[in-house]
Amino acid sequence: MHIGYHVMAWRRKLGLTQAALANRARLSRPYLSRLEKGKADPALSSVRRLALALEINVGQLIEELPPEQALGREELDRLARGALRPGTREAHAQPGTRVLALMNHQRRKALGFYVARDKRISSPPGPHASAVNAARWLRASLGEKQLAAVLRRIDKLAASGPEES
Repeated sequence: MHIGYHVMAWRRKLGLTQAALANRARLSRPYLSRLEKGKADPALSSVRRLALALEINVGQLIEELPPEQALGREELDRLARGALRPGTREAHAQPGTRVLALMNHQRRKALGFYVARDKRISSPPGPHASAVNAARWLRASLGEKQLAAVLRRIDKLAASGPEES
C-alpha cells in the first residue's frame, strides 16, 4: 500500500476531513486528495507535516495502519442490509451504507448480474472511478478484515433471499 492510503486511514480514524488535515499540515486540500489517491508522491517535509498534524510519528505513518474498528454481528448485519436496500431509513441512519451499496452494485455488475437497459450505450469495462474511491474510503474506515466480513455478510444475505434478511 502507498503512503496516501495510510494518510487516509489515520485521517479517517481521527474523524478529520481532507480540508481539516490539509489546514493542520499547511498543505493544500487538492494535494492531499491526490496524495490519498496515490497520484502524488510526498516530499519528506510533507510526510513530517502530516505525521505532526495526525499526532503520530513519521514511522507510524509510513509503516502502520490505525487499529481496526471491531464490528459486532448486529453492526455487520445492519451494514449488509443497508447495502442491499440503500433506500430504507435504516440504511440512511448507517454511515457507510451508501458506499457499500455502490461497491455491491459494482461487484454485481462485474459478475454480469446487471444488464444495460440500452444495449447501444455501454459503460466502460473497468470499475467506475466513484466505486474505486468508495472502496478506498470504506477500506480506510473499517479496515481490511472488517470490510471483508461485511462483504461476506452481504453475499450471505443476498443468497438467502428477502424472507430471511
